[in-house]
Amino acid sequence: MISLCFRLDDPSPVGDKEVERKVFQIFARRHIPLSVATIPFARAADGRVIVLSRQNAGHLLDAARMGTIEIVQHGHSQLRRGTTDRGMPTEFFGVPFEEQSRLVKEGRMHLAALFQRRIEGFVPPWNTYDGSTLRALAMAGFEFLSAGPETVDLGTLSAVPATCTLRNARKALEDAWYFRALAPLLVVVFHPDDFEEFKLPPLPDDPPPYTTLPELEALLDWIKSASWIRMETLGQIAKSVRNGTRLRNPKDLKLPYRLKALVPPILVRSGKWTTAAGILWAAFCSRYRPLARRRQVPAAP
Repeated sequence: MISLCFRLDDPSPVGDKEVERKVFQIFARRHIPLSVATIPFARAADGRVIVLSRQNAGHLLDAARMGTIEIVQHGHSQLRRGTTDRGMPTEFFGVPFEEQSRLVKEGRMHLAALFQRRIEGFVPPWNTYDGSTLRALAMAGFEFLSAGPETVDLGTLSAVPATCTLRNARKALEDAWYFRALAPLLVVVFHPDDFEEFKLPPLPDDPPPYTTLPELEALLDWIKSASWIRMETLGQIAKSVRNGTRLRNPKDLKLPYRLKALVPPILVRSGKWTTAAGILWAAFCSRYRPLARRRQVPAAP
């Protein structure tokens, strides 16, 4: 069985509420859970702080109340405070611990009060963070962090890394079929401005949209037709990690590059085989037994 989680980043006080609402409806109609990384605050052009509220986030509150989305915290206000040592923009990396702790707690308290529930997960903007971020999250009471594809030791926090985007999700799922004995997990990350229907003007460094809402519906319909795919939320995955299920990134194994290139963007959860042996067998099947997939994997629309 393949596990699949969808993570929507960037809903905020100033987002495109119509696109977000339509995305929620698309998932809800198919009874597919959605984890929503929500920004608690935003900055207006004049520097004013805009707070996520019942007035500007009614669609988020309605979806959370109905249980169709899971709310996790997406930073504080997605304010660029510098860059990482790799040149990535960041809100947290390199920021003094005391300031990080304040930002983390302020955002969590606000979301918890607004949605009337405990906020267990944290997604750092641009997937960038450092050791001080982890300390601040642990002290604030968070249970898990979801960032980029790297799997690192987060101490008391569970890590639920992203693996792919909507752009390559279908191919990653089809390729993961060969690895299903390893109970693969895919975490698909996407944003409201990935859709052509997004109406707000793009930021200078934002990539252009690459999909549409009808294409999202087609993907989800195909997923619903596949009995070998199980849907989960970030929180459900994190709970299994806390209960002892280890998530391993096959790319971290000491295997020849040509073999690693055959592995789709997945995380491995199963302990039935040693990971290396399971990957070798699945890579062989994906390379030399392609007819098996054609017979058993539902055709993509």
